Amino acid sequence: MTNLVNKPSAKARIFPSDWNNLPAEGLWGREADALQILANGLGEGYTVYHGIHWTRLEQGLTVLGRIQFLVLTPSGMLVLIAMKTGVVRVENGRLYKSQQQSQQQSQQQAKQPAQQVDLLEDLLEQGSGLARQFFTQHQKTLRFEPLLYFPDFKVRVLDGVALQARRVVDATANPSLCDIIRKINEATSKASPPSAGVDAKEMHRFLSNSLDLVPEVGALSEASEHWLTRLTQGLEDWVERLKFEPFKLRVQGTAGSGKSQLALKEMVQNHKAKARTLYVCYNRPLAAHMAGEVRGLDLMGASVFNFHALCDRVLRDAGQHVDFSQAGAFDSLVSRTRDLPIDRRWIFDSIVIDEGQDFEAEWLEVLQRFGHERTRWIWLEDPAQNLYAKTPVQLPAWVTLQVPLNYRNPQRIVEALQSYQPAFGLLNDAEFQVQAMCPLEGFPVEYISYEEAQGPLDATAKAITGCLKQGFSRNQIALLTLRGHEKSRVLKEKQLGPHALRHFTGQYDEQGNPVFTEGAVLAESVYRFKGQSAQAVVVTEVEFESFSDSDYRKLFVAMTRAKMLVVLVGEARVLEKLKGGIKDD
Repeated sequence: MTNLVNKPSAKARIFPSDWNNLPAEGLWGREADALQILANGLGEGYTVYHGIHWTRLEQGLTVLGRIQFLVLTPSGMLVLIAMKTGVVRVENGRLYKSQQQSQQQSQQQAKQPAQQVDLLEDLLEQGSGLARQFFTQHQKTLRFEPLLYFPDFKVRVLDGVALQARRVVDATANPSLCDIIRKINEATSKASPPSAGVDAKEMHRFLSNSLDLVPEVGALSEASEHWLTRLTQGLEDWVERLKFEPFKLRVQGTAGSGKSQLALKEMVQNHKAKARTLYVCYNRPLAAHMAGEVRGLDLMGASVFNFHALCDRVLRDAGQHVDFSQAGAFDSLVSRTRDLPIDRRWIFDSIVIDEGQDFEAEWLEVLQRFGHERTRWIWLEDPAQNLYAKTPVQLPAWVTLQVPLNYRNPQRIVEALQSYQPAFGLLNDAEFQVQAMCPLEGFPVEYISYEEAQGPLDATAKAITGCLKQGFSRNQIALLTLRGHEKSRVLKEKQLGPHALRHFTGQYDEQGNPVFTEGAVLAESVYRFKGQSAQAVVVTEVEFESFSDSDYRKLFVAMTRAKMLVVLVGEARVLEKLKGGIKDD
């Protein structure tokens, strides 16, 4: 007889695999705890499915439901686990859970495991194609075993509940939840028949296709935001503790290190102190994004511009017109602002320069005219995101804080970027060495290839569809091309397959916000999307010829915009070379 109490050496497989990224608090945290018990306690040969959502019609109405855990045993038995947290009581054969609602105790019926078994059978039977054929073939040999799991209290009475006492696991259960499941598997293996002819591997393929299981993207997205906010407070705290005069700080922080959060924190603190802040970046889309954040926080005294817009605004305020149709208009803009007497209304107590790697030394000379003797200066930059090959601005006598810690991107994205470096000849290049600090593992990077003659359009549409199937909504997806607007084939399209694209029209509203078309999926160049982020990012037109330093920088910027998922869409030869550096799991 097998010793069922000993902990197995190998872990059970959990499907979907991103279960350990669920938030550690609330209901999701309780389910993650249960999955941890099942993963560690069941051992090799067991597969646990979680978060199974179903719909069905009852009396003409659509009813939604959810099965928490489904365990496929090595013998082909399916064990359905209904977990009931909190206080549950039994009355007239029904389970009731106490809930606090409007400061009154209300009772809500909890679905019995036997009912969920019936629902699961209906769900499988309603499958289409090969799935329904499989179910029909094995319907007589398929076996379901319900379990009721109470992790919070000891069950005393189960009168009338359509479930045997040996199939109830409470907080003091002995044997444990995993012990009972292994006993069920052992009994099924010895039985005659009852599940003969049902192969566990075949059953797994069937369940994967029929249930269409995907990770709980909503929960994972909330978790990524939660951890990004919590962890990047570290950079804010470091800067807040720095004391030196004059305060001139250069922060060299990698993507996702919290530079934008630091800039906002500076503006918030100055607002409270009734001090005036000037935020200046290179990219106009980033300036529009930050201006929206400032308006949302109602930060009076904070002014947000990209550099050239600042110069234009100051010149117009002084009654000078700039004709941008003339050659050299932008160079003239800078020189004229440098020579202009600055009105005191344009003098600030704190100046934050973002995207400093894209600035030129002459621009700093202009910006210095907007400060006074005690102005606080914070220069934010990421040398790895230098897409325009600018010479670094020299900042002598400034204090430098280096932050190679990436809190935004899940570990798999950072690891993938590091694995690509040999293909670009960047192995051990200190500029691109990033530490993954996000506790989320994230989704594996996905690859969709096309041949040069085919072009990227169909493959890109397929990638967007794949993101939707993963559970991301259209407004959580950003489509980024590594080409500029003029050369991109994707950005010339209004629609890819069934997906209408939301393009920048080139116009701005009265508040300076960019105006976009009506499409649902944002489509941008990597150059314009710097400094921003999205839950899922499709990177398209990955078509490197020389695999140069500048190619890697564009890929780095694009992939580090993603908080959860990256899909690379590129020429087959390019993607194969990138994947060549990835180690097998």
